[in-house]
Amino acid sequence: MRGLRLTGATIVALIAMTTTTPSATADGTGGLPVQASAPASTSAPAAPRIRVTAAVTLTRSQTRSVQRRVHVRADGRVGKQTRRAIRRYQSRKHLMRTGRPNLQTLRGMKLRFAETIAARMTRKAAATAASGPGVFPIQGPWRYGGANTTFASRGGDHQGIDLFAACGTPLVAASPGTVRTRKHQSRAGHYVVITGTPSGEDEVYMHLKSRSPLSVGDRVAAGTPIGQVGDTGRATGCHLHFELWTAPGWYAGGRPHDARPTLEAWAARAGNPATSGS
Repeated sequence: MRGLRLTGATIVALIAMTTTTPSATADGTGGLPVQASAPASTSAPAAPRIRVTAAVTLTRSQTRSVQRRVHVRADGRVGKQTRRAIRRYQSRKHLMRTGRPNLQTLRGMKLRFAETIAARMTRKAAATAASGPGVFPIQGPWRYGGANTTFASRGGDHQGIDLFAACGTPLVAASPGTVRTRKHQSRAGHYVVITGTPSGEDEVYMHLKSRSPLSVGDRVAAGTPIGQVGDTGRATGCHLHFELWTAPGWYAGGRPHDARPTLEAWAARAGNPATSGS
């Protein structure tokens, strides 16, 4: 093997490299010095993400524009025929087949108001991010009911979940929003519907002890008192019948779904778990 001949200049350079190259450190910086004069880079906050396939609420005029695009009678109402036509259009355009107007479909149709809808959805998403978690609605001890008090029990007719508590236990709004309905009905008793929540869902509170102090159109924050647990209407025992409806809301094209996971998340954050399971 031939020997390696190094000049004096080469030897000096090698010694300098071994004495100045920093060793790796645990934080992954490699021991590199931080230059105080270099400002830390900042980036603009990311825009809130929106679901382009989520159903959106349209005006009658906007609905007629959609109906003209899918070649059905433009009456401003999204009925079965319109939903079928939208689904066919979505299939042709290789979009998600929801059968409902959504931002993805509106953009595909090149409708001018699509970006107005997008801006509205972005504002709502930003409000959701800023509002923080919801508040558990029952401000006191509570428990689940039996088998016939869960979501979709009673042959699928039960659209909410029943949470039992002592009569008179305070109730608060779980989320910020606007009072959409405050009425008395033979089955629901005194009830309140809150719409415009950050999630876009409607919240329904039934069997209140007495008429809610809120009025239709009132803006409420999470934690605003809405009444007390009662047994008005068709109720056996004092309890809150609570429903969650997807957008566009309660009997406005939305659908009820099981609120138990949401309620349990709120209860866990509040440190107010059920006193017994069902």
